[in-house]
Amino acid sequence: MDDIKCKICQDKIDKSSGKFCFNHKLAKTKLQNGYELWLKAYDSLPYDDFLQRLLDLGDLVGAFVKDLAEFELYFQETK
Repeated sequence: MDDIKCKICQDKIDKSSGKFCFNHKLAKTKLQNGYELWLKAYDSLPYDDFLQRLLDLGDLVGAFVKDLAEFELYFQETK
């Protein structure tokens, strides 16, 4: 398992994550928490729309969250 790399940045994965490095794993957690908050505000918001809205915010979104949003929106193997 030591040779498995982060699906986004190719850095060493966080063993508890299985597919992301520590920073992208943390971004995934923050993205999920943020989506739950947006769902409360917007009542119904498809996940892909949420990701696109984050990307539309540009520099207001952190780099690791932006990386993860792009990965999930454009490069995810399964949707």
